[in-house]
Amino acid sequence: MTSTILEKTTLRTIAVMALFIIAIPHSAAAQSGNGEGQKVYDQNCAKCHGADGSGNTTIGKAVGAKDLRSPEAKKMTDAQISAQISQGKGNMPPFAGALDSAKISSLISIVRELSKNAAAAKKPS
Repeated sequence: MTSTILEKTTLRTIAVMALFIIAIPHSAAAQSGNGEGQKVYDQNCAKCHGADGSGNTTIGKAVGAKDLRSPEAKKMTDAQISAQISQGKGNMPPFAGALDSAKISSLISIVRELSKNAAAAKKPS
């Protein structure tokens, strides 16, 4: 009986260790993907939408850049955000020729993060 308990414990330990080994590279990839998204955002979006996504920049005000933290932006699906980045809308130019699908996907994460950061900043301490 003791050997059965020991075998089960050993198997559980091995399973947990395997999960950690699998999860660590995925976590690092997600973080580096977010870093890539931030770089793409800074290079292509921040001049109009601002570092905080508010659209409160000189160019953003001139072209009517949308606040990426707004309730309307938060309601958009990932597919809608992707389409808007790819195809453009209003004064926003299309980026499909300049950005591949992986970079556009990384921007979706940044737009979502801007919304979360804005919501967290508004909460009273």
